[in-house]
Amino acid sequence: MSNGLEITGSFKVFLRPLAEDTVTSRVTVSYDGFTVTFTGDHMAYTLPVDQKVDVQVAYVDAKGNPAAVDGNPTWSSSDPSLLDVVADAANAFIAHVVPVGPAGNAQVKVEADADLGAGTKSLVTLMDVTMVAGEAVAGTITPAGAPVPQAAPQQAARGKK
Repeated sequence: MSNGLEITGSFKVFLRPLAEDTVTSRVTVSYDGFTVTFTGDHMAYTLPVDQKVDVQVAYVDAKGNPAAVDGNPTWSSSDPSLLDVVADAANAFIAHVVPVGPAGNAQVKVEADADLGAGTKSLVTLMDVTMVAGEAVAGTITPAGAPVPQAAPQQAARGKK
């Protein structure tokens, strides 16, 4: 039994220049002293409809340094019939993301005021969420075709001549 971190699978990294006005996202995963940071212009998450996940927003400046925003961010869902997004009562930078409908696609949106002064400069951060089927809890049996006649049973020859 290994006490170390095992990372399996693979990922691809595509590097391309971004337009100057492109909005980027940054995801950092840390585990047991190991940290990987991904930055990109499209972030997505797959969530089974029978599970929920907490998400957290963090802000950075143009050089990737942690940055503050004015006040608390506002969270919302692009489709409340599929996905409920509610800010955490104790920390407005965290939200609870809960599927409430069938499988489908929706976006988590968080909006903050990037202007730390008297003005307002809206900063919108998006995360695509694909809701997929959850764990199986029941099964159904259905015919796999139309009924067909059975072949007549064959009689074994019993000493007949």
